[in-house]
Amino acid sequence: MSEVSIELINENHLARLVELANNPNISSTSGVPVNCQLDDAKAWLASSTEHKIGVPSTPELHFTIFQKDIIVGCCILKKINYGNQTAELSYWVGEPFWGQGIATHSARCLLNTAFEILKLVRIDAHYLKLNNVASGSILKKLEFTADTNRTDLPVDGRFSCFYGDAWTFMVITKEVFIEPKLNSASASNLETK
Repeated sequence: MSEVSIELINENHLARLVELANNPNISSTSGVPVNCQLDDAKAWLASSTEHKIGVPSTPELHFTIFQKDIIVGCCILKKINYGNQTAELSYWVGEPFWGQGIATHSARCLLNTAFEILKLVRIDAHYLKLNNVASGSILKKLEFTADTNRTDLPVDGRFSCFYGDAWTFMVITKEVFIEPKLNSASASNLETK
């Protein structure tokens, strides 16, 4: 899926991101604000442009997801902690683009950035166990595993409409993400000799 890419959010992206994000099918299962507005997207931009790599400043980086040259969603690193070398992964894709593998590919790109450029060693994520099964599937495709240090957290607040649901916590480390690539590269090198 080479036509999918990510780019650090900029002002030219905001209107399209709001157009896609202002959708109850997105805000109901993600951190996107209900009735997302331009001021919300401006806050995403501000947190990303004020960020200094390696410096504990604003703890978020927002990346716009493109399919070819069309803006289709956003991938986010939240709660970035350079001291602990950790962050939290979040993502959303506009509803017209669901089911095309875009979230998986863009999240993989962002994980690569997190581990290789930002030098993080652990990325956390979470999803609604019953009402966002697709997000859980994406995380599993990316080799995230259950975070054994955390138990499922029952929903509350604006998510309490999903009575009986819970946030499920997942984790991936740099070794798990990078090593399969190295092993595959080594195996393919052996096969060509």
